[in-house]
Amino acid sequence: MAGLEAIGGEWMTTVQKWTGRETRALRHALRMSIRDFAEHLGVSERTVSKWEAAGEAVQPRPEMQAALDTALARADSEVHRRFRSGLGPADLVEMRYGSVDAEAAAFPDAAVAPAPGVEPLADVTAIYRNRAELTAHLPADRILEGARNVRAMGLSLNLLCQHYPDRRWRQLIEEGAQVRCLFLDPGGTAIQAREHEEGFPSGQLAALTKLNIETMLRVRDRLPDNLHGSVEVAVYDETLRFNVLLVDDLCLAQAYLPASRGVDSPTFVMRRQDSTVGLYPVYEQVFDSQWERGRQL
Repeated sequence: MAGLEAIGGEWMTTVQKWTGRETRALRHALRMSIRDFAEHLGVSERTVSKWEAAGEAVQPRPEMQAALDTALARADSEVHRRFRSGLGPADLVEMRYGSVDAEAAAFPDAAVAPAPGVEPLADVTAIYRNRAELTAHLPADRILEGARNVRAMGLSLNLLCQHYPDRRWRQLIEEGAQVRCLFLDPGGTAIQAREHEEGFPSGQLAALTKLNIETMLRVRDRLPDNLHGSVEVAVYDETLRFNVLLVDDLCLAQAYLPASRGVDSPTFVMRRQDSTVGLYPVYEQVFDSQWERGRQL
């Protein structure tokens, strides 16, 4: 995954963890053949070919990660621009604001720039086009690692209930996490409307949501008595607009689009920069107001 960092007034790309995909993008950005790139890094042509063939399934050894970091750091701004272009905006996971326009640097073809006086990108650090991209880059264990305050609302909350095992929930809660999960009521009318809108057979989303509710209730019931209050589960029956996950200062927000299934809708990733401005407090307010109107189980 790649990010942007302001160095000397210019935006330079940084990579958190190199895989074969980023390696190939760097080679193309440097406009090198496999042979030249291998010589540039001090490895064999076969090694570079194996990296690129395996794509995201392979990660070079730590010493090669460092060599790739160095090769990218020494490249000029045009190489960085081509590298970012080769990866695509959805892979620019973390950005730090500097003396230039962050949105223009990350999304050079964007038609909309921040309005005067508005914080650049309004807390947004990444945008993923669909649920598959999100979970590939931000799996549940990475999102929840070390969490202390987890608040989630949506339809069935699959990311939390299907991608994070009971034992990890217990460990997280025993370490001090407080969890609130707000599900769309599987017996209500709003979930029936969503099933019809997404083209699901009647009762399919309701059954999945019931299963996930039972998962979180099971997690709570298996906790020691003194920790039962650390897990709260509730339901609501209102028109579905957002899937919101707040984990400490991190927020994932996905709008439910009329003509798309939830798994095909984009997700915005935000990190709170300030307690009063930006989008994080907006979605926090959405959750809080919906929670107050929910029915606890």
